[in-house]
Amino acid sequence: MTTRLQCCVPFCRRTTKDRHDEWVCGKHWSAVPQRERRRLARAGRWYRKRFGQNAAWTYPAGSPKRIEAVRFDRHWRKCWERCKRAAIEAAGGIG
Repeated sequence: MTTRLQCCVPFCRRTTKDRHDEWVCGKHWSAVPQRERRRLARAGRWYRKRFGQNAAWTYPAGSPKRIEAVRFDRHWRKCWERCKRAAIEAAGGIG
């Protein structure tokens, strides 16, 4: 049985089968300012170019590579939170 993931926007009933931790549906994603979407994409591209598909915890603890990976993972997550917040605010009529 597959579990379906619901959109992060409250009261949105759209779902996806893709494996994600969080997800914003296309309807609400289009409400996110393009500047924020570009920032998120740029951060993701930079991270994949620098570290590939390796997660930060694959590097030895305390190594410069791990510290840098963790720093940029946090940056990407902050960009994602901004996008998610913008989608929720736009759906609620705030933004």
